[in-house]
Order: sequence, then structure tokens, then C-alpha cells
Amino acid sequence: MTSGEAHRNDARLETTAPAAGAAAAQDQVIDRSPISGQVTSVRLIPEAALVANATNFRTFRVINKGQAGSGNTVVATLATDTPGTDDLAAFDEKAIPITNPAVAEGDVLAADETVAGTGVAHSGYRLIVHIER
Repeated sequence: MTSGEAHRNDARLETTAPAAGAAAAQDQVIDRSPISGQVTSVRLIPEAALVANATNFRTFRVINKGQAGSGNTVVATLATDTPGTDDLAAFDEKAIPITNPAVAEGDVLAADETVAGTGVAHSGYRLIVHIER
């Protein structure tokens, strides 16, 4: 590190996901982690409400694809399968529980969605991942 460089202790990675139909699963790159550390928060901000359903639901995840892009470690996951608990309110931030927080510098993080039953549509969202050393 040269005298003019700051030592970076945290990073914020963001992506915006497009709307998806009820049965449409999707995934997309969030970003490459600029630091090694621990994911300390994952937040989802939906553009419209989503009502949870025990049978037909969507699961939002953050996946660590590793540096080569082929990993499958689930960093955080939220299933919208518990009515009243897992509902999403329009423009209201929802924390996604973290399960495997470790990331290395250069790891690629991806947003991933799966559906159960006939699924549930959503109108798009912003996903924010915070990493600390």
C-alpha cells in the first residue's frame, strides 16, 4: 500500500432486479467483492408489495459464485412463505437473513430467485449487500 492509499474496511454492493412473472426464476450479478470480509447485512427494497403465501412463493437469495463464477454458497436467503411475516411492503426495506457471511476479495456475488408452486410475481427491487473486514 502506498502512502496515498486508504485501507478499505467496508464495501457496499448493489443491484436492481427487474420485475418477474409468477413462475419466472431469475438471477443476475450483483458485483465482485472488493475486499475479504463478512457480509453484515443484505437488504431488499421492493418496488411494490408482495403478499407471502405458504404454497406459492418466491425465494430471494444472495449466492457467492466465488472468483471463478462457479460457486454456489448461499450467503443470505428469504422465502416469502410465511404470511404476515414474509410479506414485502412497497418501498419498505426488508432484511434478508445471512447464513454464510464469509467472502474473499474478488468473489462474485449474485442475486438469485426461485419459485415454489406457481410462484408469485414481483415488480422489481433493489438489493444492497454490505461487507466489512
